[in-house]
Amino acid sequence: MTALKKRAQALENQFARQAEIQFKARVRGSKMVGRWAAYTMGLDDVEAYARTVAVKQVVEPHRLLEQLRQDFSSAGVAVSDADIDSRIHQFIEQATDEIFAGQ
Repeated sequence: MTALKKRAQALENQFARQAEIQFKARVRGSKMVGRWAAYTMGLDDVEAYARTVAVKQVVEPHRLLEQLRQDFSSAGVAVSDADIDSRIHQFIEQATDEIFAGQ
């Protein structure tokens, strides 16, 4: 294998690893958001709701904020879009840090 092919392979491997970490962080962070939302709404099955939120993040990531807003509204809990968005970013960042720390 030539040096150029080795370098190309290394870059492809790096890109794949970064994509994998990003995916795992978004799923883990979404579960954290789901737990926070479930506790805030006073739901009984926190983990089931967290899994639902994580699946929503994977299937339709652009609709997660809208879904959480609707769920809070249905539960009669007032939470601003800015707070929800802030929590999403905070938990995804925390999940990324945990993954890099090997947790």
